[in-house]
Amino acid sequence: MLKAIGSKADLESEDSTFHYLIADLLDSDVVQEMKNYTHHGNTTCFQHCLNVSYYNYKLCKLFSLNERAGARAGLLHDLFLYDWHTYQPPKGERLHGFTHAKKALENVKKNFYVSDLESDIIEKHMFPLNLFSLPRYRETLVIVFTDKLCGIMEVAAYRKMVISSFFKRRFGKAKADT
Repeated sequence: MLKAIGSKADLESEDSTFHYLIADLLDSDVVQEMKNYTHHGNTTCFQHCLNVSYYNYKLCKLFSLNERAGARAGLLHDLFLYDWHTYQPPKGERLHGFTHAKKALENVKKNFYVSDLESDIIEKHMFPLNLFSLPRYRETLVIVFTDKLCGIMEVAAYRKMVISSFFKRRFGKAKADT
């Protein structure tokens, strides 16, 4: 069962509008390949993108924006397909945080059709780090927020797990639960 961090919703539910909007992307090998890369803490790139996709969808729906574009671009926004923790940029190339959105969009366009709106969301999701790529749509501003929020939640969950594991090893189960 697919779930987003902090949510109890079954994202694979057949009657789910969210699932309907992204099902074709989920079935693709290139999206499944994101499971091979760790992103934040112990969260895979796939899970991070699923988290962002789900909350992007929810926020776009809440604000009466294009929820389809929000869900689909959210799932594809980090389709860069390498481990950024060990990636060594070629001489003259900026660090991952400055370049991965463009690389993700290039990979997306090789594998899927995306609208101008979805392209903008993917390419500019790292604003304001990419200062010269101003978001053109409100949906792009939503992913800027959602991506950061999901990243924080993923790192916090990982740190909580590490700290809990430390206390369980050090003091036993009873102390770790308090």
